[in-house]
Amino acid sequence: MLTAAVVATDAKSTSYLRACVEQTGLTESVVEWAPSIEQHPQPGESIPDVVVLDLAGGTEVSLEFSAHLRRLRPTVCIIACSPLKQPDPDLLMQAMRSGVREFLAHPVDTISLEAALKRIMEEQSPGEKSLERKLIVVMGAKGGVGSTTVAVNLGAQLARLTQKRVILMDVARPMGHVPLLLDLRARFSLRDATGNLERLDSHFFNALLTPHEKSGLEVLAGAADPDEWEEIAPSALLRVVNVAQSCCNHLLMDIGSTYTIHFRQLLRVARMIMIVAEADVPALWTLEKHLTKLSSWGIEPDQCRVVINRYHRSDEEAIKAFEKRIKHPVFARLPNDFRQVSEAINLGTPLSRNHNNPLVSNFQQLAARLAGINITEQAKKSPAIFGLFSNSSKR
Repeated sequence: MLTAAVVATDAKSTSYLRACVEQTGLTESVVEWAPSIEQHPQPGESIPDVVVLDLAGGTEVSLEFSAHLRRLRPTVCIIACSPLKQPDPDLLMQAMRSGVREFLAHPVDTISLEAALKRIMEEQSPGEKSLERKLIVVMGAKGGVGSTTVAVNLGAQLARLTQKRVILMDVARPMGHVPLLLDLRARFSLRDATGNLERLDSHFFNALLTPHEKSGLEVLAGAADPDEWEEIAPSALLRVVNVAQSCCNHLLMDIGSTYTIHFRQLLRVARMIMIVAEADVPALWTLEKHLTKLSSWGIEPDQCRVVINRYHRSDEEAIKAFEKRIKHPVFARLPNDFRQVSEAINLGTPLSRNHNNPLVSNFQQLAARLAGINITEQAKKSPAIFGLFSNSSKR
C-alpha cells in the first residue's frame, strides 16, 4: 500500500483528487497539502510515496513545489494533473525537470489514476508494500439461512473483541435488513455513496455511516426500495469498498444470497467469502453450486469459508459426507438457538455477550479467529470482554 498526498489550491479540487486517490484502493493514507514550500511538509512530517499535484491553481507555483519535494525525497513519485488535455512540449519538459513522473488530464478519472499508481507499486521492491485485504463478504447459500444474522453478530463481536473500527456494509438485494437487526434509523445508505463518487473520500464516507453505540459496530445501510438497485452500478460498489477499507480495521459486507457476474471483481478482492448454509439438502446443494461458480471466476478455494448455521449434532453425518464430496472443510458450526435469535431480531439487538450459551460463545470464537486473537491469552488481559469464556470454563 502507498502513502499519498494531494496538492491543490482550493477545497473543491482537493476533495475531488482525494476521492479519486482513495477510490483506487491502493493507498493506506492520504494527506492534503497546499503548494506552499513554507507550509509543507511541516517539521517532522514525512513525504509520502506519491504526490498528486493539481496544476490548475498555477503551473509555476505547483512545479516549484514539485521540485522542492523532489529535493527532500528523490524517490517521491509526483503525478501532475493538468487542465490541458495535451500539454505543450515546453510544459512537459519543465514538469519533468521538476520531478513530475506522470501526467493526467482534468477531469482525473479513477481508472487512469489507478493504472498510474499500479505502475509505481510495480517499481517498488517485491513484498515491500502489499495490498492489505480487509473485506469479508458474508453471503447465504440461499434465502432464509440467517446470513444477515451471522453478519450482524460477527461484526458486533469483532468490534467488541478487537476494540478497533469495524464497518458492516449492507449490499443485500433486493433490500437490506442490517439496520432492522440493530434497531438503527439510518439517514444515509449505499445509494448515497455510489451516487456521489466525485465526492466519495474517507471524510464523506464516514459521514454516511450509522453507529451502533452498544457494540461499536458502524453500518452503511442498504437499499430500502428494490428500485434503488437500478441506480447502483457494481463498478461503483468496488470504489466504495476501496474507500471503506481505508477507514477501518475490519470490513464486513452482507450481500444476501443474490449476486451476478457483475460482482465478480468485487468478490475477487475480498479477503474471505463466508458462505452461510444449513445442513439440509437444498442449502447444501446450492452451496456446492456457489463454490463451483466462484471457482470458475478465479476465486481460490482457500478464499471461501463454509459456515453451517442452526447446527444440530444430528447434522454431523450429512456434513461429513458433504465435506468429503466437495473436498472443502466446514469452517464453523453455529448451534441452533431459535428462541434467543428470534428475541434478538425482534428487539433489534445483537446476541448478548452476557448469555452463557453455545451460540454466543461460537460467535465470539469465530470473531477471534478472524481477528487472529488468542482467546485464552486475551481473556487474561481483558477479563471484562472475555468474561463469557472464563465463566464457561468454571462450570
